[in-house]
Amino acid sequence: MNVNRPPFVDVRVCRQPPVPLSSRESGQRLPAFLLIAVFLSLTLAGCGGGGHSRSAGPGYSDQPPTNRTAYVAWAEWSRFGRSTVVWGGQTNGYVNRNGYSERSEPLSSRVGDYWGSCGHPEWNGNTSGRPWSGAFVAWVMSHSGVSAGQFPRVGRHGSYLASLFDHERAGSTAFLLHGPHEYSPKPGDLVCTGSAGPSWRFSDPRTARRRIDATANHCDVVAYVRSGYVYAIGGNVKDSVTMSLYPADRRGRLIPTAGRQWMMVVENRVN
Repeated sequence: MNVNRPPFVDVRVCRQPPVPLSSRESGQRLPAFLLIAVFLSLTLAGCGGGGHSRSAGPGYSDQPPTNRTAYVAWAEWSRFGRSTVVWGGQTNGYVNRNGYSERSEPLSSRVGDYWGSCGHPEWNGNTSGRPWSGAFVAWVMSHSGVSAGQFPRVGRHGSYLASLFDHERAGSTAFLLHGPHEYSPKPGDLVCTGSAGPSWRFSDPRTARRRIDATANHCDVVAYVRSGYVYAIGGNVKDSVTMSLYPADRRGRLIPTAGRQWMMVVENRVN
């Protein structure tokens, strides 16, 4: 694929207020996630061409991911209106589609659910100075069957990544941390940026942990890898839950991209 042109992203969504679900309800319904996926697919197909698709023809499709962690993130992305951004080439940061804002209800309260999983139910999408991208990742992990012992319930990326680093050094294989040049991400993994980049990978353990904790700034959940792009979903991106398309090489590994200082890929071995 020529990365100088944004890939076509075919999104058909009826612009209706999303139906609110509490965290508890979402957790109870996940065992039947295939039924929900069929429902979502039928609903989206019933929207018709509409005015929201850029053109006719096949895109990455509305087929939900089969990986459980990726599916939970995908469902939240659908709830927020499927905001989509394409990275790389001359169109770096191109917004293919805008989603619903974190400040509108019931989505502001949904952000409160994310924070609630981290022990801060008093915060929501209208709470200033509280970036919620880390809380989104923690919530996704908790609702995809990952235990708190395997993935900490904290809302700061540096905190949970440093904990995962400690877990791996102690012998845990639930999550493994890789340099972005070492490993090809797959659905359910995390792709993470940080101001120190992958320098932690070449440092002694104490320095590596300190750099991870202090400089990590964002992680997305990988939903798909196809056609030269990693499709990854993150919270608090464009004031919504957004899917970002990141260029990848022939091995599926992340390519350095303006505005994205890749720090690591976190391999999810739980599901």
